Amino acid sequence: MKLLILDENYPHPDNLMGDVFVHVRAKEYAKKHQVKIFSFFHEPREFVYEGIDVEMFNDKEKLAAAVKAFAPDKLLIHFYQSWMLELIIKKNTVPVVIWVHGYEALGWYRRLFNFTWYSPVLLEYIRDNTKQQFHFRKLIQYANKTEGIEFVFVSDWMRRIAEKDSLSKIRNLHIIPNPIDTELFAYRSKEPEQRKRILLLRSFNSYKYANDISVKAIELLSVKPFFPELQFTIIGMGKFYQEITEPLKKYKNVELQERAVRQVLIPELHAEHGIFLCPTRQDAQGVSMCEAMSSGLVPVTSNNTAIPEFVTDRETGFVTNHAEEVADAIERMYHQPELFQKLSQQTAASVRQICSLHTIVTKELNVIE
Repeated sequence: MKLLILDENYPHPDNLMGDVFVHVRAKEYAKKHQVKIFSFFHEPREFVYEGIDVEMFNDKEKLAAAVKAFAPDKLLIHFYQSWMLELIIKKNTVPVVIWVHGYEALGWYRRLFNFTWYSPVLLEYIRDNTKQQFHFRKLIQYANKTEGIEFVFVSDWMRRIAEKDSLSKIRNLHIIPNPIDTELFAYRSKEPEQRKRILLLRSFNSYKYANDISVKAIELLSVKPFFPELQFTIIGMGKFYQEITEPLKKYKNVELQERAVRQVLIPELHAEHGIFLCPTRQDAQGVSMCEAMSSGLVPVTSNNTAIPEFVTDRETGFVTNHAEEVADAIERMYHQPELFQKLSQQTAASVRQICSLHTIVTKELNVIE
């Protein structure tokens, strides 16, 4: 089959922080089918990225014409945008599968943590999001009248919130998490000493990643007598990086690295650490968390949104409610190395059951084919 994937933020050598989870799928689909990527709102160019053909567009009309010219057997969309319904979906009779990750479907009131009440861009965001919600509801209404459009939600939380915020019930849907490459992120058993090595590998472009909560937890731990034995590695990029990490610069055992990391290099970072620090204010899944779990790192995360679907508290990680509980989880594992090792084994096994690459791609190809 000819499969065409639309994704605005597809990764490439100049965009390592792009939608890697879409690229992981594409490489697997390409083992059975012809796969092409159309990425948009970029300078036009064509290239091959790790075996996948990618074409970029800066004009929606030219993209629409290219879709028709390519004549795919199936159209696969990640991060649906409102202009796609009239310009792409209705103008092509090809069956469509739309993945819903969050941006497309969540009401503005669920992202207020990114704004202060006096923020000049808040009203603009509310306006744009309200339009997006209106158009997402139109998409659902159209999809419910046809057999040609199906939705994939990466978690049941995402499905529930999408239906609630769009005031709609979706007829043709599937709940399939993002796939985790459990061969790339192979499980390596952890030595007790690795409970003292803690990794934070996150974007700093949004407060939804709750990196400020991680910083507060480190500050709480700094008064503990065992704190000098801990080693924190903080890696990421984004507009809030300097602001959020500033309080950590005084600690000798906190290594700050403002950079992006190619996915293929992440397993080595996982191998060096034992705990993955990943509190969140909102996650439809938590892909980087699941990758770390696959490698055997014990996640310390948050008790909200879709996280409980992927982490069971004190069985496959720690699901916390605030910075104090984040610090307590790290302290508990410091004092109980046997608990740390047990959780490491259990979390790696759990991810393989829930979202291993083979399991997820098999489910997705069943939908696509």
